[in-house]
Amino acid sequence: MGRVIVVLLFAVLVVPALLLWRIWRQAGQRRLVNEATLGFLTPTVQAERTLSRWPVRARAVRAAGLVAGLGLVVVLALRIGTLSVFAWPLAIGLGYLLGVLVGELTRPRPLWSSSGSAAGRLSDYISPSLVWALRASALLTIGVATTATVLSEPTGDGSSGLSVSCARGGSEMIGSGQITTYAVLVLALAAGGWLVSELSVLRILRRPGATEPEDVPVDEALRSASAHASVAAASVLTLLPLGGFALVTGLAIVGSCAASDLVGVTLIAGGFAALLAGLLVAAFLPSWLRPVQRQVDVKS
Repeated sequence: MGRVIVVLLFAVLVVPALLLWRIWRQAGQRRLVNEATLGFLTPTVQAERTLSRWPVRARAVRAAGLVAGLGLVVVLALRIGTLSVFAWPLAIGLGYLLGVLVGELTRPRPLWSSSGSAAGRLSDYISPSLVWALRASALLTIGVATTATVLSEPTGDGSSGLSVSCARGGSEMIGSGQITTYAVLVLALAAGGWLVSELSVLRILRRPGATEPEDVPVDEALRSASAHASVAAASVLTLLPLGGFALVTGLAIVGSCAASDLVGVTLIAGGFAALLAGLLVAAFLPSWLRPVQRQVDVKS
């Protein structure tokens, strides 16, 4: 019976990750439609210049984030030594994702003439389901990290851990090490990524729209690409740390003297689902970082 519950728990928690993958896959069709639409129009000179300069600043910021990640690798190597080799991909990925978020937030203003009022609704540029999925995962991550921080207790060596009750009485300290530091780091990544993504989406919605009919599709395509890139980067930055933290904590609880494995198995299943969701969303991120291009062969 216990194995059946475990299998059902894994299935229930993995379903949201697969649904998220399906929504992101459908969002890719929006990108194809936007670029195909541009092939039927002749944008103004200002729109052409906007398309050419649009990716420049974001690429520079992403490159700076990548360099920062490499710098973090050097710091880890100097402080920890060869043991830090397992953290190198995480450091590089962290720097790049932060660069993506800042790059989308600091996109330049279009060069074409614009109206005085904001253009469009959120659903015109990105599926609200993706934005709400980010908000839900960020709140869940903040809740898990905050709970771990509040429940952690100091140990004799100056670190911290979680205390679990044993089946035969007493308690055992798990997660030996700086578990509070890890929880605070996860909380900071989730909250920071979420905040920057919300600011980017808000900036996209409040930016005045283009006035020339030929420039409107270009405007919508750029807004849509920027919104998807920001939400995707923030989702990955939230889901992967949540998955790793929950998985490690769950394994520690299952391997302890805890009276019940339900909490540990739930954390393991939830961590696996979060990691799966984060990797699936990360697979869609490169396509949204690609510059928006006109499909000029559509007319032929």
